[in-house]
Amino acid sequence: MGDGIMKLKFVMPVILSLMLVNTTSAADVEGGVNVEPVIEETIFNALSHTEITHDLENWEVTMTLNDAAYNNNTTFALITQICNNEGVCLPPEEATLSTVDNRTFTSAVTTIVDHTYVNWRVKATYNSDNDSTEMFPSSGFYKTWSDCWLEDGEWGGDGCPESAILVDGDSDGLPALGIMATFTAIALAAVSRNE
Repeated sequence: MGDGIMKLKFVMPVILSLMLVNTTSAADVEGGVNVEPVIEETIFNALSHTEITHDLENWEVTMTLNDAAYNNNTTFALITQICNNEGVCLPPEEATLSTVDNRTFTSAVTTIVDHTYVNWRVKATYNSDNDSTEMFPSSGFYKTWSDCWLEDGEWGGDGCPESAILVDGDSDGLPALGIMATFTAIALAAVSRNE
């Protein structure tokens, strides 16, 4: 019996932590409002990207290193993640970068059908500082919204077909928090049963 209680004491904090991580990140998002970097707080002196994404088209970005980053041989990786209107996000992936002068870099990532937004972030490696790394943003992602998005049960964007909004608006699907609560209850029942 003592073993089952120990398992429960270990499993519960893990499940609760996962729930809090997912709800906290969703709470900071305002549907349809891109999350942009403050250029002066990054390794770049210029950055531009596609402002509104469209299904099965490229999200494109151009980034130019600032003088300090360029002179110190700073390198970086662009990490992207695409999420859909069902609330499912693909795993983050490192995007392919191209450059002619090792100062200005471009990249393009093709979106998926029914996507909500493109998440993106930069991992900088300071080669002149023992290869230390820094993430931009320090946590979470910058975000570029699609022309048809669903956030907290509300549709937005200029590219949504009216039929999709009406069909989804009439559905009785569980919200993400309800799904998480259901999963937690099932997990607790499974752990309790093993005792």
